[in-house]
Amino acid sequence: MTIQNKIQIKYYGTSDDPMWQMEVEKLFPWIDGKGADIGCGLRTIDDKIIRVDIDEKVQPEVLASGDKLPFKDGELDFITSIHNFEHYPNQKEVLTEWLRVLKVGGIVAIVHPDIDHTKKQNPEIDNPGLKANPFNRHYHEHNPASFIKEIKKWADLPFQIVDYGPACINWSFYVILKKTERS
Repeated sequence: MTIQNKIQIKYYGTSDDPMWQMEVEKLFPWIDGKGADIGCGLRTIDDKIIRVDIDEKVQPEVLASGDKLPFKDGELDFITSIHNFEHYPNQKEVLTEWLRVLKVGGIVAIVHPDIDHTKKQNPEIDNPGLKANPFNRHYHEHNPASFIKEIKKWADLPFQIVDYGPACINWSFYVILKKTERS
């Protein structure tokens, strides 16, 4: 018989990371109802959000990749993605999946590292860290302007950009997307 150690999840208000706390505060006005935190790791906003992660070591409630979610169409009111969206090779495919599981009017709340203030990930230098956590590879690195420019190319997807700005000054930005009816 194997006894699994229960890990300690940090929630907003209990985390010792003030930068993460600031990032979460930017999302609060936008999240309400049933939601999922994609790529949650060992922290999430609160205990009502469904924790989703591909890494079984963080003991998520749902063990899944963010590009293949086990939720029904239109099941969720919101999705949060704090320092997770940059880890997918095909971001348009991921956003398509997230929009699938959201109700019309649902929110995708993304916090993304700002490459203007963070170092670009270098596989040769960062290789030991990537070996320790292979899920931590950045496929895309953006500043707010390049991120918005990129997602505006996806006009065939049912969303509108409703807000964006700095999440943690000199570190990250947030983007809020709202699912719309298909046109």
